[in-house]
Amino acid sequence: MPEMQHIDHDRLYTDLQYRYDYVSQFIGFTEKDQELIKKSASVVGGLVPTIVDAVYDRLAKYDITWSHFAQDQDGLKIKDNVSRDVSHVTMGSEVITFRKTMLTKYLKKLVTAEWNLSYLKYLDWVGHIHTTTPLKKSTINVEYIHCNALFGYVAAVVVGALQKSTEWEDDVRDDIVNAYNKFFWLQNDLFAKYYVKDRVLTDKEKDAVAKEELLKQNEIRRELRSESLVNAAVGVAAGIALGVPRFSMHQATYSVSPLTSEATRLSDDTASSVMGIEGTSYISILVMSHGIQGMVWTWAQ
Repeated sequence: MPEMQHIDHDRLYTDLQYRYDYVSQFIGFTEKDQELIKKSASVVGGLVPTIVDAVYDRLAKYDITWSHFAQDQDGLKIKDNVSRDVSHVTMGSEVITFRKTMLTKYLKKLVTAEWNLSYLKYLDWVGHIHTTTPLKKSTINVEYIHCNALFGYVAAVVVGALQKSTEWEDDVRDDIVNAYNKFFWLQNDLFAKYYVKDRVLTDKEKDAVAKEELLKQNEIRRELRSESLVNAAVGVAAGIALGVPRFSMHQATYSVSPLTSEATRLSDDTASSVMGIEGTSYISILVMSHGIQGMVWTWAQ
């Protein structure tokens, strides 16, 4: 029985180099494989345009994959399809030209890059930009099922091209094909890390999530306040016009359970004593009611 090596669980999700070292050692991706991939540059480099076209022809076969190109991309604001109508996306669209350029760079970098932390960060970034995660500016989110299917297709196209090459001896060609197979699993892992549910968020990501949630809550409150003030103004005018300007107003504070989302009204004394309990949200509601039955306006503060 081989000597067992300890693997730090949390570091797998917080330390990119550590994660790569573990996965590459597990599947047997070595420096020799890296050199074999570089060795294939003379063949793969010339096939890049063909591979790129084949990939986008495949993506265009399904509306569910093609629909992602009707959205803003990471690094590109779409200008020629403001309506975000997928039927307007063609092979000549700006977004497809942009994506093809990015894939071309990716494939060329694969056969020329030095395998160091900088390149690992690039491979990690490729996975990151396809998902909706904290610290990411664009909102595009390609579900993992499509990423996985595309990896399978790209691997088949590249391996198929390599197997037809007569540039190397059979054993060398087989080793190159094996190296590419390992690489695609490594890259797939750097996609999966942004989808799996057991991923541990870094402190920076947790802060980003909290800030994003706070911004959303503030935006909702602003919308409620604005909408309710307009309604209240209309109601006041209506009441005066009807000659029944009788209004009553009160303010109430509610606690919102983080588990059930149920709201409970607090008394003034209770509100001042419990505000600040961790995990509980609070909202203050100003209520204006008119003497005419049914005319009530509320807005959040």
